Amino acid sequence: MSEEDDDLGVVREKSRKSSGTSGSSTLRSIATLLTGTVASQILGVVTMPILSRIYGPGAFGILAIFLSVSAVVSMVAALRYEYAIVLPERDEDAHRLRQLSTGLVSVISALTVVATILVFCLSGPANQHWWVLLIGVSVFLAGETTILYFWLTRKRRYRMQSVSRIVQALVTAVTQAGLGLLFAPTGEWLIVGYLVGQVFGVGLLLVTDDARKTAPVRDHRSRWELMVRYKKMPLLNAPNALVDSLRLNGINMIIGGRSLHALGQFSMAWKLAQAPMALIASAISQVYYQRMAVAEPGTLKTLVRGVTRRALLLGFLPFLVLGVVAPVVVPWFLGEQWSEAGLIVQALTPWLYLNVATAPLSTVFIVAERQGAMLIFAIVYLIVPITILLMAGGDLVRAVWFTSAAMTLLLAFLIALAHRVAGRYDSERTLTA
Repeated sequence: MSEEDDDLGVVREKSRKSSGTSGSSTLRSIATLLTGTVASQILGVVTMPILSRIYGPGAFGILAIFLSVSAVVSMVAALRYEYAIVLPERDEDAHRLRQLSTGLVSVISALTVVATILVFCLSGPANQHWWVLLIGVSVFLAGETTILYFWLTRKRRYRMQSVSRIVQALVTAVTQAGLGLLFAPTGEWLIVGYLVGQVFGVGLLLVTDDARKTAPVRDHRSRWELMVRYKKMPLLNAPNALVDSLRLNGINMIIGGRSLHALGQFSMAWKLAQAPMALIASAISQVYYQRMAVAEPGTLKTLVRGVTRRALLLGFLPFLVLGVVAPVVVPWFLGEQWSEAGLIVQALTPWLYLNVATAPLSTVFIVAERQGAMLIFAIVYLIVPITILLMAGGDLVRAVWFTSAAMTLLLAFLIALAHRVAGRYDSERTLTA
């Protein structure tokens, strides 16, 4: 048995001792996180019609390109060691994993800054965009936010995560609207506003974080031992995350390569359609990650079945309503120039509905040590939409319908696969318990 398995075993033992209150505790945790997610999503939706009337689709297309590039890099900036922060028995080891993750994010961010400077200098005058130089900053802020969220999850300080999300959403929207009105309604100012929101979100988490008072002495040897102990994170989990990030962001880049206007329509539609999904899935995923990590032998499949059913029930009505009314409501809500976005929202709803159920399920493959199976699925899940969009031609709405149908079928298969993996894991653990 590996040291990583030992960590899971110790945490499971602690979980057994508090099993009497685990159900109510989990519901409270979901409710706390859901409050912050709901508020931040409401802020985003409420400010959408304001921003969509200040900025045009082309400006949102530029923002989408910026976010896509930074998201791909930030997804693996810490080599996924931040996911291991919740696992060790000792807070000292968890803190060293946090320090390790921050160090890795700093290095990757610095390399990103160097790379973007080279790209900027080597580009012709017509292709020089100063916002490219800000990608490294966004990578660092996004990476540090994720690290802090996992640290707070370990400490069960879900309220601070909620407050940070709300503050970031509010500051981002206000800054973007103000910059667009004061200067010019271009994509560059949308990017600056987004970065200001990131700074406030991370800053709030750091100001209220008391971990520095109990930080262990920096020990490079211990940090190296932790890197080896949790080597499956960069070797298996990181490729999964990278492939998954390349999927959505690759879609944006393909659409943006043809037309920034079309990308603006798609990105706004995605944000609107994703709102009910993020409302439910992010809170459930964050809480159930730890619950799955400490699942007792023989209980993982039951846990997976429960979270899948709960997510599907919570998401059914919002997505049904969204799919029916989107073509009429979206142009009314955002403005006449966003009519195509309404049709895209309607096409996306089946795909994003099943995303609600599958959002927490990647954790099953980590706990069951079947990241290889998840990686194979993620590669297929990447290739299918990219291929469809490359072959679909210029009709974006039709291409999105084909893509959504294919991805819905793939996600249904993933749900079945996760249940199978969880059942096999339970059987193996029960025999060795």
